[in-house]
Amino acid sequence: MTRERDIQVHLSPELVPAGVLAGCLAVAIDVLRATTTIVHALAAGCAEVRPCADLDEARRLADSMRAGRVLLGGERGGKPLPDFDLGNSPGEYTAKNCKGTTLVLTTTNGARAIARADEAERVLIAAFVNFSAVCEQLRQDRRPLHIICAGQHGTPALEDTLLAGAFVDFICEEMETSLNDSARLAWDCFENHGRLLAGALEISRSGVHLCELGYAADLAAAAEVDKFNLVPELRRDPLRLEVGAVGIVKSRWQK
Repeated sequence: MTRERDIQVHLSPELVPAGVLAGCLAVAIDVLRATTTIVHALAAGCAEVRPCADLDEARRLADSMRAGRVLLGGERGGKPLPDFDLGNSPGEYTAKNCKGTTLVLTTTNGARAIARADEAERVLIAAFVNFSAVCEQLRQDRRPLHIICAGQHGTPALEDTLLAGAFVDFICEEMETSLNDSARLAWDCFENHGRLLAGALEISRSGVHLCELGYAADLAAAAEVDKFNLVPELRRDPLRLEVGAVGIVKSRWQK
């Protein structure tokens, strides 16, 4: 009898129980916008991304690295910070800005999800823009899987739940699974909203907020499924994100 693969979705970092990630594979998600921006930055030539949950920590880290090529990027409340090089809009992270640099990135929600995922044995970074590339890694690596959604200030976010549900949908087509209730909720969310992705992002709380701030283009960028074929992966000592895998066997997005 084939052993079922354990798949758990956590709709915010605060909902991940202590100790549950040990020895597992984790996927961190913040569609609007941190993980989308991280994929863009690495695709544009950043050598690594150093995520920081704390503003002062990010500033200190960037200052300590000024001898090299470093970018300080991020936001609070969706807005760019006046003393930072870049904000958190994926479109800012071009080859001209990024090639050969280290990006120090701090965001309101995404950095917390990445920090919480650090307890896992292996950590991948996912967005819709690298969906199928992440699916390929989830197909190959059969460890118990925990999908950690950044959410918004401790509450679930529609866009992150949608992507988590898309991964659950893919895995359940590939193998026998055991799902927690949040995984089933995310799967149902994807079944109801996933086929109208751009519209779902627009009606999400985060999407409405970003549009009010003038960042509607960031929603369109976040909805570009499979724009990239790379998967950022967390490395330690020091904690950083680098390109861990490249390649898509085939598109896994069900249109």
